[in-house]
Parts: sequence; structure tokens; C-alpha cells
Amino acid sequence: MLRAGLLLIYATCMGLLWRAALIDPGVIPRNPPDAKPSLPPGCEDAPDLKICHTCNLVRPARSKHCGSCNNCVELFDHHCPWLGTCVAKRNYAYFALFLNAEVSLIAYVMAITAFRLVLAFQNSGVPATQFEMEELQEAPWPLGAAAVAAGLAFPVVSLLCFHLRLAAIAQTTNESVRGVYRHARNSNDKGCRRNCATSIAATLRGPLPPSRLEPL
Repeated sequence: MLRAGLLLIYATCMGLLWRAALIDPGVIPRNPPDAKPSLPPGCEDAPDLKICHTCNLVRPARSKHCGSCNNCVELFDHHCPWLGTCVAKRNYAYFALFLNAEVSLIAYVMAITAFRLVLAFQNSGVPATQFEMEELQEAPWPLGAAAVAAGLAFPVVSLLCFHLRLAAIAQTTNESVRGVYRHARNSNDKGCRRNCATSIAATLRGPLPPSRLEPL
């Protein structure tokens, strides 16, 4: 049962990881070089619109041209080198769910290892020092997995907490790093409670926004 639970959480992590990595994050198709820059269809006008001369278009609010992907991305959060793509409007929900699943996987691995060690120690009846040497010799893989999980715990949990904070204040990573709302009012901020409720609803129940790219 413990192994089945481990495989289930791991499969969930990998499924969310590949879903976030392979889906179109929200790329805005570029205009021909001789066309007049215009706002993409379906985007609302806003005072902070800027022209992207590389893509020859008017970027919607909260969008950004990603230098790594060389595309303008709608509701840009950040470019993730581990996914190999941007995290933005269409795949942010899968990225957030992946972080939660990864934290669950780390906690599960550490808990199983601790449970196994405690149970083995209770049934061994040998001194603690001798027990540790025997356990290391007989079960190096679980202890190694727990050590890796413990090493990943701090950065992954810190990243999850950072994105939970962003959801609470209705900001993206790009906006937070650049300090966009440091001296200006954030019109997207509706209060911590409503921001969290909106974020949870968009992540768990919201329909996936349609892609602007032509189907292959």
C-alpha cells in the first residue's frame, strides 16, 4: 500500500510536470514585419500597453517578451529552465499543482523512511549505533531517497510559499521581481481572501484559456 501510494503521487507529479512543460503557455503570434502593430484579438485596452518591435505587436497588459523563447507571452510569470518553457497564462495552474504534488512527494518519502526506521529499530533490539550501520548496509536506497528529498525540501517548499504569497497579493513573479506595484496601486488586487479564492477556482475548476497559436 505504501509503494502504491508512492507510485500514485510520483505519477501525479510527472503528469503535471509534462503537462506544464508541453502545453502552450500563452504565446502571442507575431505579426508580419510589414504589418502595423495592433492589439491581439480578445485583449482589452489598458494604459500600460507597450509595443514589442521583435514580434511587431502591441503587448497586452501583464505580458512580456521572453528572451529565451523569443516570443511575447500573455500573463507572463517567469521562464522556467527546468520546464524549458515559460510559465504563464495557460500552464500556470499545472505548474502550481505540480509544486503542491512535489511537496507532497517529498513529505511522503521522508515520512515512509522515518516510519520504516522506527519500526525496524523497535523490532531489532540492538544498540542504536549498531542498528544504524546494519540499516545503512541493508537499505541504502530508501535512506538515499530520503536524503535527496530532505535536500530538496527547503528550495521546493520555499518556492511553493513564494507562489502562495503571489496568489494572495495577485501578482506574477515578473511583477514582484521588477517591483511594478512598489509605488503604484495594483488594480488586480481584490484583497487576500478574494485573491486566494479566485486563484484556487482558476486552478481547480477554471477552463483552460484557448491557445492563440494555429493548430498543428
